[in-house]
Amino acid sequence: MKAIALALTSVSLLSGCVVYANIPGDGDSWRNSELQHETRSLSLELTDIDEMKADTGAGSLEIIGEAGRTRIDVVAEVYYRDAEDIRLSLQKTGSDAVLIADFDRNSYRGNNPYINLTVRVPADLSIDLNDGSGSIVLRDVMGDLNIEDGSGSITIENGGNVDIDDGSGSITVRYLRGDLTIEDGSGSIDIEQVDGKVTIDDGSGGINVRQVGDLNIIESGSGSLRIEGVGNSSKM
Repeated sequence: MKAIALALTSVSLLSGCVVYANIPGDGDSWRNSELQHETRSLSLELTDIDEMKADTGAGSLEIIGEAGRTRIDVVAEVYYRDAEDIRLSLQKTGSDAVLIADFDRNSYRGNNPYINLTVRVPADLSIDLNDGSGSIVLRDVMGDLNIEDGSGSITIENGGNVDIDDGSGSITVRYLRGDLTIEDGSGSIDIEQVDGKVTIDDGSGGINVRQVGDLNIIESGSGSLRIEGVGNSSKM
């Protein structure tokens, strides 16, 4: 029987105890501890910018539209292992504002890092969002919304035109003045008060639709289907 030596080095800090473990032959070392935390702020004046493109990884995301606002403000709560892995930036590229919130390295043994974001934008700004995981909340954003999400719940309240491509997680949409398109893998869908046309292609999960202009269900998959107060509806 081969003896495996496990070396542990314990480092005491004011904020607690951090333990490092190094296993020979594994080729990896990691910190088996709570994540470090810091708050960072970003800001960008909106000069000749029509859309915000956001590429976000793990963590919650809240985007709030405000009438009369002339810049984008971001507050990021960053929970990380190695500060050098943090990718957090907001800058103008052509006519777009580009927000990046992710890590160069996302896989660790133990707790993975994540970034919780609160973003305030002009109410009429269009947003193209590519999100990895974690809850998404958008309120009072009247510009066009294009959302591609891996996993986690999505809540949208008071918006314009919305297009959602979602892997898994519940979707709640209320009070849209435009059209809504949803392509969803799994998770419940709850829709209420959409002035325009609603198009749904769903894999699994219950669907509730109330008070919409037109409804086209391409595929409802498995799960209950409840429809109330729809102008015109069709199911393929």
